[in-house]
Amino acid sequence: MAMDIRVLTPDRVICSTTADEVVLPGLTGQIGILDGHASLITALDTGLLRIKLDEKWTPIILCGGLAEVDQDRVTVLVNDVEELITLELSEVTQELEKATLAVESAETSKAKLDASMELKKATARLEAVNYLS
Repeated sequence: MAMDIRVLTPDRVICSTTADEVVLPGLTGQIGILDGHASLITALDTGLLRIKLDEKWTPIILCGGLAEVDQDRVTVLVNDVEELITLELSEVTQELEKATLAVESAETSKAKLDASMELKKATARLEAVNYLS
């Protein structure tokens, strides 16, 4: 039996579909949701949301937000998503290396925070490329 999932930003519906399984990027790690999951509200980190339907995974890069699981419905409210239109493995790997160096060389707290956010996005892009290939 499938569950319904909706991914929403403040200005648009990103997707509204059914899923066999959903993996959310929680603040303390990944959260797997299957049919019949207990009710839950959780904060989401920047990372990769994965939706599984008919043995195929669909990745979506989220930029923070909240998720609500209620009976067989998952609603994901996010600040923004990143499109996965033209991701190449070589480009994504270079971005990840660049983001890692930026975190290591950041001198102020704000610079470290900004660099950490870019590192999370770069890591999510690499995971997404792996699911798409």
